[in-house]
Amino acid sequence: MNAVEIFKQLIGERLTPLIVKYEPYKDVFTTHPYRHIFDENFERNFTDVIFDSVMFYAYEKDEIEKEYNRGKLEDLRKAARVAYENRVPKTEKVADGLLGELTLDSFIKLFFPNIEMLYSRAKYMERIPYKEETAERKGHEIKGYDGMVFSIEDGQKYFWVGQAKTGYWEYCLSAIKDDINKSVIKYYFGDSMAILCDIMRAVSSASSELSKIIDDINDRIYDNINDRLSKIDSIIDYFKQGQIKIRIPCLLMPDESNYNDDAELLSIVKNKIHDAFKDFKIGNKDNLDVEILLLVYPLRDLKKVRELFLEVRKI
Repeated sequence: MNAVEIFKQLIGERLTPLIVKYEPYKDVFTTHPYRHIFDENFERNFTDVIFDSVMFYAYEKDEIEKEYNRGKLEDLRKAARVAYENRVPKTEKVADGLLGELTLDSFIKLFFPNIEMLYSRAKYMERIPYKEETAERKGHEIKGYDGMVFSIEDGQKYFWVGQAKTGYWEYCLSAIKDDINKSVIKYYFGDSMAILCDIMRAVSSASSELSKIIDDINDRIYDNINDRLSKIDSIIDYFKQGQIKIRIPCLLMPDESNYNDDAELLSIVKNKIHDAFKDFKIGNKDNLDVEILLLVYPLRDLKKVRELFLEVRKI
């Protein structure tokens, strides 16, 4: 099995029963609403499976497939603990971004077909050997998008560069708009693609379509290594010439206590999203071919989810 199939078996089969999908709809942007099931154990079950998914967030696809074939994923919690300890920055704060990043990563892999995993951002973090028995757990991963995948749908090529926000509605909606505009700044996008393609040159299992894109962009980096502006302009020009669309999936996980009525919850989501984005203009001055997807997943008790997620990280 490939890495996405392994994910669906080990994570998807546990996560799917916890999530209810509404029909996507188009307002300012295409919006995919979700909710979770009404179950007293939801928060515990959700945080358990999301923590276990760290294996698929922190490891490369080749590593996942190798460890699966070696039988190391039979005890998935232990494998997740190893991945977390070795690969993930140890901020371990109630409101840090890992919960949202793992959920975004899992939702994309679970609910969107035909994706191809790109590199693990968490793998390439600063790690310094400890000089003493007790030391602060820390590390800094490559900054940038919260998730990256590649897909081809009906002949159209997509690079997915995701963002995630968790918190109160007001924070999520305001912060995600800032992240959308940040995502289409040419230096931010171009530098992220340069990092990605440099790392992905070592991956041997990419599809022929993805491998060609990686090789082509690395050639442009090679030809413009002494001029950052020319390098970034060349990368952006490649995306335009190849008609490769930049898809930005934005996961919002707001706290929403009004969870008693299905129709009312959906109405809240639609009203909040419409009011937040009706006058929003993307600052896309470099005219990148961008598509925004809003993934909206309210939680009835975000505080409890955060506390349980922090608890499982520290065990």
